[in-house]
Amino acid sequence: MADVELRQVGLYTITGLLKEGSTGSLYQGKQQQRKKDVVIKVTRAPLVTTEAREAFVARAKQLKKLTHRHIIGIQDFGLIQDGGAHHDCGYLVMPYAQGGTMREHFTPGQRVEPVGVKTVLSAIGDALNYAHVNTIVHANLHPANLFGEPANPLLANFALSVPGSPLPPDNDAEALLYGAPEYLRGAPVPASDQYALAAMVYEWLCGRRPYEVSETAELLRQQEQVPLPPPSSFNDAISPAVEQVLLQALARVPEERFPHTQAFSYAYLRALMGLPVPEIAPRTVPITMPTPATLTAFPATEPLVEAREIAAPVRVATPLPAQSLPQQEPRRLLVVPPIETKSAPVPATPQPIVLAAPPPTTPAIEKRPIPITPIRKPPIPSTPALPLASGESWLHETMTNDLGQGGILSETLPGYEERPAQIEMARLVARALTEDTPAIIEAATGTGKSLAYLVPIVRSGKVAIVSTANKALQEQLFYKDIPFVQQHIKPFEAALVKGMANYICLDRMEGERVGLQFYAKNREFQRLLELTQDTGSDFTGDFEALPFPLPLDIKSRIFADGDQCAWGKCGYFLDCYVRKMRLQAEQAQIIVVNHTLLLLDAAMEGHLLPERDMIVLDEAHHLEEEATRAFTVTFSPGRISTLLAQRMLKDHSLIALQDDAVRAATNLWQRLEEVANPGASGRVNLREPVEEGLRLATIVSNLADSLRKQRPKDMPEKETSLYDKLLKRTQNLAEDIRTIFSVSQPEKFVYYVERIFSPGQRSNQVHLQVSAAPLDITAWLQERLFDKYNVICTSATLATTGPNPARPEEKGPNFAYFRRRIGLDPLARPDVLERILPLTFDYESNALLYLPRNLPEPAYGKGEHVEAYTKALAREMYHLVRASRGRAFLLFSSKRMLDNAYELMAPHLDFLLLRQGDLPRIEITRKFKEESAVLFGLKSFWEGVDIPGEALSLVVIDKLPFDPPDDPVHEARVAQMKAAGENWFGTYVLPQAVLRLKQGLGRLLRTRDDRGVMALLDARLHTKGYGKQILNALPPARRTSSIKDVERFFAEEQEEEPF
Repeated sequence: MADVELRQVGLYTITGLLKEGSTGSLYQGKQQQRKKDVVIKVTRAPLVTTEAREAFVARAKQLKKLTHRHIIGIQDFGLIQDGGAHHDCGYLVMPYAQGGTMREHFTPGQRVEPVGVKTVLSAIGDALNYAHVNTIVHANLHPANLFGEPANPLLANFALSVPGSPLPPDNDAEALLYGAPEYLRGAPVPASDQYALAAMVYEWLCGRRPYEVSETAELLRQQEQVPLPPPSSFNDAISPAVEQVLLQALARVPEERFPHTQAFSYAYLRALMGLPVPEIAPRTVPITMPTPATLTAFPATEPLVEAREIAAPVRVATPLPAQSLPQQEPRRLLVVPPIETKSAPVPATPQPIVLAAPPPTTPAIEKRPIPITPIRKPPIPSTPALPLASGESWLHETMTNDLGQGGILSETLPGYEERPAQIEMARLVARALTEDTPAIIEAATGTGKSLAYLVPIVRSGKVAIVSTANKALQEQLFYKDIPFVQQHIKPFEAALVKGMANYICLDRMEGERVGLQFYAKNREFQRLLELTQDTGSDFTGDFEALPFPLPLDIKSRIFADGDQCAWGKCGYFLDCYVRKMRLQAEQAQIIVVNHTLLLLDAAMEGHLLPERDMIVLDEAHHLEEEATRAFTVTFSPGRISTLLAQRMLKDHSLIALQDDAVRAATNLWQRLEEVANPGASGRVNLREPVEEGLRLATIVSNLADSLRKQRPKDMPEKETSLYDKLLKRTQNLAEDIRTIFSVSQPEKFVYYVERIFSPGQRSNQVHLQVSAAPLDITAWLQERLFDKYNVICTSATLATTGPNPARPEEKGPNFAYFRRRIGLDPLARPDVLERILPLTFDYESNALLYLPRNLPEPAYGKGEHVEAYTKALAREMYHLVRASRGRAFLLFSSKRMLDNAYELMAPHLDFLLLRQGDLPRIEITRKFKEESAVLFGLKSFWEGVDIPGEALSLVVIDKLPFDPPDDPVHEARVAQMKAAGENWFGTYVLPQAVLRLKQGLGRLLRTRDDRGVMALLDARLHTKGYGKQILNALPPARRTSSIKDVERFFAEEQEEEPF
């Protein structure tokens, strides 16, 4: 195609010729609709036969499936007609990657230190191994096909032709200089890529290639007959260990090299660190290239890619000199803008890697991170067993080498002790990764589960989203666990991703500065301005990262709000904190989110977060609860009042409609107070349509129509964007109000009104809120999450007792309840890997489980029996706290019981007493750690609180944590199960309580040296048939019903020798 005049290739406009080669031409182009820069590779040899065209399309499809952070992927492909010969030629479209090539960064003839190539070797080794596992050999490796900076190299230009293919050879001539003997004979295998990679490393370290001849026959002769010059003879910095690793990767026979490229890079890294290189057996059987039949992955009836009409020609056959190439101004980096959460998801258009103007020979690479917008691709299918088994074996072995005694961590960290359960979990995660199989793993406190899933993911080179239950756990993972792995295992990129509202909006902040003089004089606001204007600051815009407290009233005016965000039309777009966060996420191998954001991404079909190979759900026991909350539709007075306060709505909709909306909303809330006044529980169900609510929905819908009709013409781009968002927001609100007050799907939703207490500047505020909550989220989770992605679920509490339909003959703890509730039914998905890991702590020696028999059963409501029960419970807690000398968590199932017990006990205890609600949670936790305190806590202290050591020695739970029977969602789900004739108590209510109980008791032992008492003050453990089932699911601590044993336990603690 070199002599063909090209202006158009498919949907892409040609803007210049980048490189002319013997096998094809490389063009710079633009995507017509998106105006994005791309690189288009057009093959020189025509595809004359049907077999050749089919082989090209099959190979292009195969290459397009490669989605690795260090591979420049294929964005598009097709066939065009050679204007002169009237034959088809193939073309591939790639993102336009900038930054030069390794040929430019490692100048031929110059030597570098061994440490200087480790990042390139590690990244490209990962990328090649990923391709090999998917039965793809690069077969065209040389430094000019490795793009980017050495810190972030990108692999490109895979060979199209494979052995046995009707396609003509398209390997670059330079690739022959780094080719293995079998490659030069025309029979490349995965080990050939390892040889080429090692040959490049040899050249960078030694200043010359292993063999310097350029004629193929002579090069092959020397490889087979002339000993390879030792690398250390050219570079004194090369240690014997590094030299040995390099020589093994350059072995003449493929079977004598490392089993795969990751094993090569791993061995090099250990040798570089001075650590023993593990004995990695060479492969015994070479992995062969896939045959053409394997590559033909489409039906014979499927039409080939249509040859599009070529536009009026522009002659570009002669390579353009550098000065004639179009000069581009520094461009803004673009990412996918925020997507409306209530509208139907719109698939994101694939975006290329952004590139700047290149030199005439190779695409130039900017010296800055390259933003890669996620491209939706189907999951990679399973591949033949040979490369998969090899990768799996190595990854399993690596886990032991990394985490075991004698491994990297033990040799670099004084006092390191291996954890067998952690290694077992890491190996299971490795298996899930290599087999592309979901897994459910219960890992008790002390296992080190974060490390157990991070290390195999990082070693595998795959991109993972790690989702935690809340922002606090996100930050612990990102600021503590991930830096540890980066420092001691392997460098990699990670990103902490939160919802927009967690970040400062520079545009809104500037509006407040200009519009309100109060803020201009406010000290905190001034400090914030100085921080955001400091160009040398590494502040991320996250409110949590502020080094000083920010008043709530200021925060509420300047947070990033999707409804008020103009995104790319905003004047602060280039400096936008949310944009920078998303760019960082696009470059990361580990992306840390919370469950809410992950579920929102799933609802938007994966278009919110970057492309990922897998998902880890940490604290997965929260998934059903979080999914229910995420997809509950809510309406409160604030939603309508905030909408009506919008300036654009006031200016561009009928005033009469605005007044109607205010009156209708007032009537609605008054009506709800009358007919659905929440009682003591604060909640009441809606069972019939509410006419006042439906009238308000109609008025808000009319407001949207009024906005549409009165839309101003010739608005600035920013105003246009914000107007569109306002219109969509108004439509969404009308739909939500109608959904709730129509009460039209009681079989799918439960509708209820509740009182909400929200903090105000001076006092707590109370208002009504109406919700429609989904009853069953299993089908949704199955379709949007588990059927689309490989997901690993882990937590300290996932297994419960009860029947297991998949293995009815087995008794004891199992995951049947958890799997049913999240859409991974045991019978429908037998492929899921399951493991309950052994306990890490010695409960039998260090813990006592106190189960008194002398207490009355829990009492509810009002009356003397309730008062007697409360006093008995408080009296028992009093004795336990006296025995433990404070240092206690008293955990309650209701606020009323907490307050009553506190009032009874407080006058008689000399310890610091902390009651949830009196102080912020973080302040309560700090005070508790500093003194021998007693905490009176509710649900939020049942988990997520880590207080190791003697500060916490007693955990008391007042009663079994069953859901309140009047909770609307719980009540509706139970009613639904009863109607279906299901065992609602044994398969839903009881397992749920067991999981919560395990979480609460898990607060006690946080390290191997911790000891203490767990107390369950519910007599039903002894009087009800399900009591034994619950006790069988609890940790194996010594058990007693005598308070004397508790006193002796703590007395032994006092009598321990001081040294």
